[in-house]
Amino acid sequence: MRWVLIASLVLATSARADRPGFDPKVVYKMPRGSAYREGPADAPITIVEWSDYACGFCNRVQGTLDHLTRLYPGQIRWVHRTLLLDEDYTLAAEASLAAAAQGKYRPMHGRLFALRGRVTRPEAELIARELGLDMIRFRGELDAGTYKAQIAADMRDAQKLGVTGTPTFFINGRPINGNQSLKVFADVIDEELGRAQAAQAKKPADLYEALVAGGKPAADTQNAEHDRTELDPKVPYRMGLGLPGHQLGPDDALVTIVVWSDFECPYCNAAAPALAHAHTKYGDQLRIVFRHFPLSFHPDSQLAAEAAVAAAEQGKFWPFYEQIWKHFGKLARSDLESYAKAVGLDLAKFKTALDERRYYDAVAAEQAAAEALGVQGTPTMFLNGQPIVGARDAADLDRMIDGHLDSAKNAIAHGIKKSDVYSLVMSMGKGEERADPSALPTNVGMKIELRPEERGRAAVAACRRRDGMRAATLADPLTGELKKRVSSVCAGEGIDLP
Repeated sequence: MRWVLIASLVLATSARADRPGFDPKVVYKMPRGSAYREGPADAPITIVEWSDYACGFCNRVQGTLDHLTRLYPGQIRWVHRTLLLDEDYTLAAEASLAAAAQGKYRPMHGRLFALRGRVTRPEAELIARELGLDMIRFRGELDAGTYKAQIAADMRDAQKLGVTGTPTFFINGRPINGNQSLKVFADVIDEELGRAQAAQAKKPADLYEALVAGGKPAADTQNAEHDRTELDPKVPYRMGLGLPGHQLGPDDALVTIVVWSDFECPYCNAAAPALAHAHTKYGDQLRIVFRHFPLSFHPDSQLAAEAAVAAAEQGKFWPFYEQIWKHFGKLARSDLESYAKAVGLDLAKFKTALDERRYYDAVAAEQAAAEALGVQGTPTMFLNGQPIVGARDAADLDRMIDGHLDSAKNAIAHGIKKSDVYSLVMSMGKGEERADPSALPTNVGMKIELRPEERGRAAVAACRRRDGMRAATLADPLTGELKKRVSSVCAGEGIDLP
């Protein structure tokens, strides 16, 4: 049976090859139907998602979608529409809608993807029971086929609109086909936020309808490839200084190395001695900033990153960092606690932070910011903003640092203050700091005020670190819907903004 299904999918894909597709640069008038929706009704971004729980690519893209909610908290309205690979199998989609009716869509959604979407009726009921659903209601709605009509309506709309594959997304009407990178999604969202802001000034009754009103009614071209630009080694990128306590070296260092790393990555472990050598050799001329990028296929790296942030909150990030590399490959919870004890952390506070997963969102936002910039693996270093992918030995790294030192000294000779070297490079850099814009240094002589959206993102970043005082200071000038969105996200982190 499985081989028959695979064969049918191959045939279906071949049959669709010559069908019209969607242009990612064009807006389409994509209806929301009666599909389940989540997120603020007045969000500036609406993403209509066509998906199927049995679709492998739909499963893989879920991590990217989760990262989007961290990069753009309170700014996305999700509309979940169904396009089944096997039209006769509706159980998973029905179970998700039945859970949604009881306020448990999101946990059911995650469980169904974890089981690859091919659940039996007993398995669906077991999940529902574990989620605390009203089982009489849940069973009754499945028995009655309560949601079959909604699923059928989604399927008809997909056929009419020309949506033939999953996952397919429409961001304010702009299409993204398949399991694309976070950078592809973030680039489109950034453009659409500007368009939404212009439309909001006219106070439309329905912002989404106003944004897609002039869109094309259906697929009308060949599916175009999304830009897959890689990091350009010849240009600097705008790069913030990460989470508090993750900096080694003075603020006025002439060269800053920002390294995106993973504590379970052997190449990162290989790169660590070269960074340690550079720190010793260059002293106050060099600043090293560690930023977290735990890779999904490294099962222990996420918790290790959270533990390192917990150590940083007690002022001991770098000693903790050294313990991890010294005992590379040992990242069990007991190992992390032994490192905490070795560096003199308050163990009770440390354990509580890990138990609560207090810094999960802070780490996830770091990773999301890296992916949105175009970072694809670890280690990836930025020397005064210039990207270097992969590990380098000490001699190679020294050579590159020397080149940047010469450039910095030349800038100083032309009147740039030593303390402004990195901020000057950042002012000319490419890309955007999406995790915490307030961590991006600015020129002392020409202080640049954060834009409202950047200030809101910075306030949310502070809330993720449980720094309520800083969050309140950042959010104080905000007004209107932006202030409401930021307050709502911070409340979810246990911080009530004034």
